[in-house]
Amino acid sequence: MPDSCDAAFEEFFRAEFACLVAFVVKAGFPVEAEDAAEEAMLCAYRTWHEIENPKAWVYKTAYRVALRQARRSTDRIHKAVAGGWVVAASDDSARRAEIEENPLVAAMLKCLPDHQREVMAWYLSGFSPHEIADNLDKPPATIRSTLRHARHKLRTELDRRKADEGR
Repeated sequence: MPDSCDAAFEEFFRAEFACLVAFVVKAGFPVEAEDAAEEAMLCAYRTWHEIENPKAWVYKTAYRVALRQARRSTDRIHKAVAGGWVVAASDDSARRAEIEENPLVAAMLKCLPDHQREVMAWYLSGFSPHEIADNLDKPPATIRSTLRHARHKLRTELDRRKADEGR
């Protein structure tokens, strides 16, 4: 790939990567978001000279990658449960400790209504929406909706705080 293509891709990557991750999160794949965005950008780089609309192409590719990753995770869980195997935790303890020890996270969670904060606390502690639903005697769809609303409120609060810091 010529240097001008490298420079064009680098500029595109810098401008779009964070937005692409946010898109995948908004699309409902928060766990898969960054990996899906990275894979989509890598695929875009490999075929950069063939892509007519790079932004649409990477958004579509990232969504498909995230969907595929989420399905694989779900399939693995179902197979493990059906086989009677104990499923190993997929979340690393260092990341969980980082979340728990970060004062910004605690401050951000305080902006949520009680029910959203409770559900988010379960989620940040490594529980799936289905497990949270079982523990709180709520339908899984209600928990997923609550998580979605909580994430939105947290994103809004974080954006507000960033804007305040920029002033």
